Amino acid sequence: MDESTIIDDVGRWAALRTAARWEKAVTEQLTAAGVPVFLPLLTRVSRTKSKTQTAQLPVFPGYVFCGEREYRDCARLPPSCRKLIAQLLCAPDPDQLKDELRSVAELLANRQLLQERVYGVIGDTVRIVGGPLAGSLGTILRLKPGTRRVLIEVSFLGARIEATVEERFLEKAVPIA
Repeated sequence: MDESTIIDDVGRWAALRTAARWEKAVTEQLTAAGVPVFLPLLTRVSRTKSKTQTAQLPVFPGYVFCGEREYRDCARLPPSCRKLIAQLLCAPDPDQLKDELRSVAELLANRQLLQERVYGVIGDTVRIVGGPLAGSLGTILRLKPGTRRVLIEVSFLGARIEATVEERFLEKAVPIA
């Protein structure tokens, strides 16, 4: 099933702060218990000498997203899983969190975001006006000929992900003070 569909099916999302490096185990146990869960993963490739290794790592280390009501009401969740969860964080604006999770899911599904010409410098705040991250604010991190490296922040957790975005999808924005 498509992750953005799963995100739309849940009424209210929450974040679970997990024990370090236990995000995948918590996700598996929540899924087995019937709790809708979203764990965005990135593939990290590392090369040492002649070996190439890949690993799936959480985009937001230490966090797993789940349906708030389903998690609270779940009687099938084993105590061993609950011990790995430090805190249930409920979003002050559930609709904003849902939109941000949908944007992250679409970003990870597309994986290819390019860019052409934003006239700006490193540190400028930009608004994404098209593509899967439309409506998000970001900061220009690096400048390359024809591309801009943009830092996107999911405001609920204060966590950040980097994406290269087509310049035609960017416009300068006034930074929030």
